[in-house]
Parts: sequence; structure tokens; C-alpha cells
Amino acid sequence: MATDKWTEISAYVLVESAEKAVYRIEGLKPFSSYIIAVSCILSFGHWSDWSMETTGTTLESAPSRPPDICYHMETVNKQGPHHLMLMWKALDVYDAHGHILGYQVSYTQTKHPFLSVTTNTTDLKVVLVVTEDELEVTVMAYNSAGGSPYSHLKIDLSLHQTLPSVRRLWVNSEDDRLVLHWDVGHISLPVSEVANEWATDAAHPTSSHWKRVNGSTRSTVLKDHLQPGTTYRINVYPISNQLCGPPKSIFANLEYGTLLGAVGMHVVDVTKNTVTVQWEWQRKEVHPKVLRYRVILRLGETQVESIPVWPEVWQHTFFKLHANTGYSVNLLAETSNDNISREIIPIKTHIFEHNEIMFTFCLIVLLTLGLGVFLILSRTVYKTYFFPNIANPGASVVGRWLLESHHELASTQSSHSSHFH
Repeated sequence: MATDKWTEISAYVLVESAEKAVYRIEGLKPFSSYIIAVSCILSFGHWSDWSMETTGTTLESAPSRPPDICYHMETVNKQGPHHLMLMWKALDVYDAHGHILGYQVSYTQTKHPFLSVTTNTTDLKVVLVVTEDELEVTVMAYNSAGGSPYSHLKIDLSLHQTLPSVRRLWVNSEDDRLVLHWDVGHISLPVSEVANEWATDAAHPTSSHWKRVNGSTRSTVLKDHLQPGTTYRINVYPISNQLCGPPKSIFANLEYGTLLGAVGMHVVDVTKNTVTVQWEWQRKEVHPKVLRYRVILRLGETQVESIPVWPEVWQHTFFKLHANTGYSVNLLAETSNDNISREIIPIKTHIFEHNEIMFTFCLIVLLTLGLGVFLILSRTVYKTYFFPNIANPGASVVGRWLLESHHELASTQSSHSSHFH
């Protein structure tokens, strides 16, 4: 069977005179190539040399096992429909028993079992718009000889678990291949496999290509179905048994690798002990090939901290800095030959925190008010004890009465009258 191991048929084919010999070899695997050679024996017991080899291929038969499927459910809005993504693994050649022509996907609403929707696809993924929370899904692979057994999947959104997407996705270009890197982070469910999908960056790509690796793997090499000068959209899916996470996507080509660049770094916040910087990711062709980006904090010529950044990260905060100290932040692009400084920003931390300034301001205001109240009260007490009030004759009723002239005239006339008598 297309290997170096041969199997000798124990039965002999008897040939009389010049008749054509026919022998049926049974028990072979379907849709498999075999190499066949014949030797003959003469009546006196000597075998001849082997004949020239010939190749034969058995016919297809229906696939022997169903596809392994997983799903991801995404709710568009609370009242609207759900997007159900179904994904399955291509059958092994020994299980496919032929060229797989396509897949038949059906789903039935549990509450309405007579309403079934069926669709056919040649891809290993399909996205369905569903409205019910409870569904039963079946997937079947078929070739020219028939269909495989059905894979059955029951989905209940009330018990639905979610699997987050991968992170730190990046692509490096090496000659005629793409090296894909990722990280699954701290996912609570065990990741059994990671599926990688790539297709040309077109509105309607003709086909997608797939590769699956073990769940513990954090990188893989894509080298099939790649052409120079073509941009590819690469999707990475984590898989945990029948659950799969949403795709994390990135664009790349053979010339530059990842077609993303970090630009426009700027400071968004500075305090006494922290500095926060922010940047943007733009899709563009970067030359030379960038292996990764880093944000570096320096104090003079000394590197204080170096942080690798990925397309899902656009902000970072440096902590535990010295107050009233000058630093510089550098956005660095690492390449295979050299490191390229994209942007360097000088920064000086504050002497006080904002809350410290507000506290000091409030304290000064309170002290000022307190001092003012104290001065007012102290002036009143000082005046009371050291400068007592002196009576004002002008404010006296008797004084005003005496100062009136008619009282004086009346008094004089009364005196003269008494003298006359």
C-alpha cells in the first residue's frame, strides 16, 4: 500500500496454456493506492523474477466516522437572534474513504421539532442565524459513495459556557512560510486543540485552508497554499471539546509578516508615581519585518522596564516611579537584525499627587478661614477688656434735653420772676 512493506498472497493462480490469468485481491482499504507485482513458478519449483510493478487504486466508499464538531454562540442583542458558529475537523484520509465533496448541516428547534433547516457547505465552518435557545444540530460529511454517520450536538443557551479567544497573536515571515504565534492566557476550561484558518483577504474568498494543533502548542508554521504578493486573513480558534472560542484575526503576507504597526504613542496621564502611555495600531506594510513591538521606560541611560505589546493592547501604565523625576518612554520595533526606535517621549513625574494638591489647598483654605475667625473674635475680646465703652453724651436723652436752648431761657425767666416777688 504505497509503502516499502509488501504482502504476499498465499494463493496460486493456475494458468493453463496461454489463457489470461485473473485474480481478485480482497480485504483492501477503500480509496487507497496499491503497488502490485507478480512472480510465477515453473513445474520444477523455481520462481521467476518479479514482474514490472503496476499501481491500482480502490474505489471510494462512504466515510466511516462522523466529523468532530464544536460551536460558539454569539448573542447579537438580548431581544434579537443569535449567531451560531459551527466548526468541525476534516476527516482523516483513512476515515474519509474518498474525496470529501461537502458537508450537510441541519439544525432543529427543540420546541418545534418539525421545523428543520438544512444547508450544505464545502468549508469546515458555517455561521447560522438562530432564534431559539435550545437546538439540536447534526453534521454529516459525504463523498461520491455516500454520507458518513451523523454528528449530534445539543445546545442549550441557558447552560451555555463561553470560551475566550486567544491573545498575543502575531505572524512572522520566514522565506516562503508564515510562523504564527499566540497565547491562550488563563482560560478556565482546558484547551484541547487550536484551529488555524487562513484565506485570501477578499470580500468573498474562494476557500479557506485549515490546520489543527494540540492545545498546548503556542505556535505553528503555515506553508501550504501561500503565494507571494498576497495578503491573507488568519483566524485562530481555541477549542475545548464541543466548545470553541471566537476567532482572533490578523492580516499577514510573505513579504512582511504581520501587516500591523504601532504608531502615535502619547502620554495620557502622569502622576507622582505613575505614567500612562497610549498608542494606535494601523494596518500597513512595515519594512523591515517586525518581530514584535516593545514599550521601554528609561531613567537616563538605564532601562527601568521593558514590556512587549500585542495588537489587542494599546495602553500601558508604569508604576512605582520616583516623584519629580525625568524619564523617557520609547516605542521600539524589534527586527531580526536590529531594533528600531519608533518614538521617544520625555516625561517628568509630578511632585505631588492630585489628591495631595487638593488636600493642601483645602487645608490652606480652612486655615485661612480659621485665622480670620480667630482675628475677629480676638479683636472683640481685646476691645472688651482693654478698651471699655465710654458713654457718649450726645446719645443721652438728658444730655440732649439740656443742650436745647429753650430750656435755658425758661429757667432764666423763672429766676427773674422769683426775684421780683
